[in-house]
Amino acid sequence: MSMRYPPQHQQYSKPPIVVTDNDVLSGRGVNIAAHPGNERFRTLVTTRADASYCETYSATEKKAVAEEIVRHISSLDPPGRFLKREGRGQVSRGLNGPWEELSRREAIKKTCQALRDCNRSDRATYAHGVAAPTDVKEVAEELATSGLALKDRAARAAEECAVETSSRLREAMEQAGVPEETIEEQLRRQRADPTYVIPGFAMTASGAFAPIAQPGYPAVLQVIGP
Repeated sequence: MSMRYPPQHQQYSKPPIVVTDNDVLSGRGVNIAAHPGNERFRTLVTTRADASYCETYSATEKKAVAEEIVRHISSLDPPGRFLKREGRGQVSRGLNGPWEELSRREAIKKTCQALRDCNRSDRATYAHGVAAPTDVKEVAEELATSGLALKDRAARAAEECAVETSSRLREAMEQAGVPEETIEEQLRRQRADPTYVIPGFAMTASGAFAPIAQPGYPAVLQVIGP
């Protein structure tokens, strides 16, 4: 007697994403721009407005600033997400879905682009007329009273980000059973070149690292998030 199995997409289908006011939506149009999460995002980005951003910040400093913004969105209650419409929803209007979450890398890339836009001389009205929510006002106050120039803060954030990334990668590699000497060699190469990508591991939407299938590494331990 033959067995019937449901199609794979039915086995692993996810419930649809319901947009909240804390989410940052990708897309165009008035409804997207006026979404509370997008307005918060723009005002949060403007707290890092610095005339020297485009010319003097290093790539690692720019990424570190973007990381801070992404972490702030994720720390909200409920946690904010960076969303884009799924392929079949590209023609949807307004806030209609279906939606899917951007990868961590995509969220950081989107934020870096927003920081570039905000700090361009021809984009002085980037968040003009948008009222900053309380949490963003608190961020702005903390930045204003920290005693650090934004460039210096970015440099410090880059150093902290490098340490945190190294720690998370070590934890992921240890859990995957990677030999200690290989871990040390991979982390040494990344410290020497921050753009170096350690093979066999990818960042999940939460900022953690998880193994992916690569020759020379143990089998995949889990399915990584978007």
